[in-house]
Amino acid sequence: MRRNGAPVTAARQLSRVWSSMSSDPRALLGQASALHRAGRMDEAIEACRAAAKVAPGFLDAHRMLAFALLQVGRAKEAVRAAQKARDLAPRDPNSHLLVGAGLLGQGDAAKALAAFDEAAKLAPNLLEAHFQAGNALAALGRFPAAIERYNRALALDPRSVEALTNRATTYARLARHAEALADCERLIEMQPWSPLHLVAKASTLLEMGEPVPALAAAEAAMAAAPTFAEAFHVAGQAKAALMDISGAIDLMTQALALEPQPRPTVRVHLARLLRMEERFAEARRQCDLALADQPRLAPALAERAEVRRAEGDSAAAVRDADAAIAIARDFTPALLVRAAALADLGRPDEMRTAISRALRAAPRDPAALVAKSALDLARGEWAAGWLGYEQRENLLPPPFLPPAFPRWDGVAPVQDLVILAEQGIGDVLQFGRLLSLAADRGLPARFHARPALAPLAALLEPRIPVVTDISGIAADAPGTFWLPLASLAKLFAPDPAMWPVAPYLTAPAERVAKWAHLREGGGFRVGINWQGNPSRLIDVGRSAPLAAFAPLADLPGVRLISLQHGAAAEQIASVPFADRIETLGEGVDADGIFLDRAGILAHLDLVVTTDTSTAHLAGALGRPGLVALRAVPDWRWGESGEHSLFYPSLRLMRQETAGDWTGLFTRIAAAVKQTMATA
Repeated sequence: MRRNGAPVTAARQLSRVWSSMSSDPRALLGQASALHRAGRMDEAIEACRAAAKVAPGFLDAHRMLAFALLQVGRAKEAVRAAQKARDLAPRDPNSHLLVGAGLLGQGDAAKALAAFDEAAKLAPNLLEAHFQAGNALAALGRFPAAIERYNRALALDPRSVEALTNRATTYARLARHAEALADCERLIEMQPWSPLHLVAKASTLLEMGEPVPALAAAEAAMAAAPTFAEAFHVAGQAKAALMDISGAIDLMTQALALEPQPRPTVRVHLARLLRMEERFAEARRQCDLALADQPRLAPALAERAEVRRAEGDSAAAVRDADAAIAIARDFTPALLVRAAALADLGRPDEMRTAISRALRAAPRDPAALVAKSALDLARGEWAAGWLGYEQRENLLPPPFLPPAFPRWDGVAPVQDLVILAEQGIGDVLQFGRLLSLAADRGLPARFHARPALAPLAALLEPRIPVVTDISGIAADAPGTFWLPLASLAKLFAPDPAMWPVAPYLTAPAERVAKWAHLREGGGFRVGINWQGNPSRLIDVGRSAPLAAFAPLADLPGVRLISLQHGAAAEQIASVPFADRIETLGEGVDADGIFLDRAGILAHLDLVVTTDTSTAHLAGALGRPGLVALRAVPDWRWGESGEHSLFYPSLRLMRQETAGDWTGLFTRIAAAVKQTMATA
């Protein structure tokens, strides 16, 4: 139907029909109630309007109209209808409640709170007034006050599911996780059939750093409601926390498939997991789909920035991060990826500013604290640096998986201390010298390392045995604790001047003898290593192409001996100076990481490497080396200078311009030539 060219809805036509057919507002309201029960909301709303038009002073018509409008999300109209009801009955608390609910729906929490407070003043025992006041306070970020109002609601009805649910959520926002968990448990006891409470429990346990029980709760929700997408979403988050990334991806994918309209936020979570698996094209696609649905979604822009950085396009990463920050000025993940990308681009001052902003915005965020700790450690601000570095445990992915038994605080009496190897091989070599500090203190310690690394780890401190399996240790074993290797610094020797000095590692004598033939043929023997961990999540700008080493091949009298392992060794065949590079053959380090290479380094005059574990091996052995560093390197190499605090035998060579390996290796070749002249 149309009038004057404008469409007329069937509901509005019915409104006019009802108005013309009946002068009994109660009959019209009865029709509205029947339509409401049948789910015919538009028609019910117009029947209420008709009743209010016939009898403008009919309070119930205005109240029912406001209620129906709220249910269909038409908050602005609901406020007008509720205000008419309030004006008709200023001392009716329910009219004030409806006004507040409409205002809260419009996003005006402050005015909504005033309306709810007025309702509570008129009816102090009206549970809904206190409950809705709690909701308004939570919307205003006044979480402790919100909890007080939920408490008042629960004092009136201890079994109010809505008040318990919202109080649990508010506790979680205040990081009062034990209280949030208690409310979740109570809700599960009251409504064991509801997957919502199981999911809330799982989410709370995740925030408490308890992924195993979190996964169990999420799986219980999945069993109770096999099509409940959020259960799969939270289960995926728990799997990710347990480092089952492929399992997490499967669950997140199922969550998206179960949602009629996939939520952009779930797409962002899936993108992050895909990035962790280095499935960058798929991760970027999920970000793009999220942004197509919600163009101003800052987390999607920040995650796409992470993907672009991993793909090697740090300039594009900065642009996406800047777009996210323009939407959400203090969004910490965007500030941190911007900082990392700026470091890639050789812009350290801007990097520091971004990290400082991130920390101001989120002073307790683990990633921000770890980023700040890197700045502190690079500057030699050891106490602050090691304190922040402790937050690495809370990163995703974590650098180690905590065992079931307790973490040692450095004070509790110890019967068995398991020290965990963590992060990469270079970290184990750098911090492995600290094992002697534990041995010096007489601690009954064991060093847990993966099997391939165990033979090398056993050389670090003979007084501390190396183990490769701790699965048999009971969670409640008396006096049993664990500690990550690098945390020994904070506990025992914050200032590296107190650490055992290099060399603190000795190559096995049989390995030195095995490779003695390298000395045959004379020449100045230079071991070269151009790529470290090949993961693009770790190696952003740290590795150089083998072609960059060309100036070394031009030096007369130099023998280039490849220390490279893995796929990067295939680059040898593609460089013009391939015939100048000696390779070590098959089976090197077959029975343990770096066992052979430790012996090989004993016969080299010099090592030239990028920021790899080979640099740490040379430094720990006290062998001379040149380390080719990007313009803004990892914290352990300091901010400037050629001296290495941790490895005196190494000389640090830094890019003068980000990404310029050619210029750097020209200077390195000159340094090698100078070393040869003085040898």
